[in-house]
Amino acid sequence: MGFFSSIKTIKSEKGHLIRIIPYEEGYFTSLIHMYDTYTPLGSVQGLPPLDKDKRHQWVQDMISNGTNLLALHKDSVMGHASLFSMPVNWAEYFIFIHQDFQRQGIGTAITLYVIDWAQQENLSCIWVIINRNNYVAISLCRNVGFRRIGSSGSDWEMLLTINKE
Repeated sequence: MGFFSSIKTIKSEKGHLIRIIPYEEGYFTSLIHMYDTYTPLGSVQGLPPLDKDKRHQWVQDMISNGTNLLALHKDSVMGHASLFSMPVNWAEYFIFIHQDFQRQGIGTAITLYVIDWAQQENLSCIWVIINRNNYVAISLCRNVGFRRIGSSGSDWEMLLTINKE
């Protein structure tokens, strides 16, 4: 799997200019700050981790092992998306938007960017797990084409089949 390369600027539904960029090391401290101030911690399969040291290691592991995007408002990270290679040309998708910026269309814009990139990378599917009570995330995923394929405990598994153009 390759890396994101382009930058996209959007206007949130509240009028904020948001830049969606490939991960850059210079934003690591701001990314850590986003997760340290994220609530509720542990809300998605125990993520972000409650313990500060474990949370910082988790962020480092995502950066080291995934393909990552950042969403910036005035040079501060307020969103993070990560894709991880899986067998059979699939990718697992994670996205977190800081609570101060949720419900503004930012998650949708990032997800559409990821889908476009996945098409260019010739991925066949993107897979995500969402807590069944996270109605906003479920709605976002359904609106961009994900479908529910199963459940485990309190989580839904959703899959997007990438259409080749």
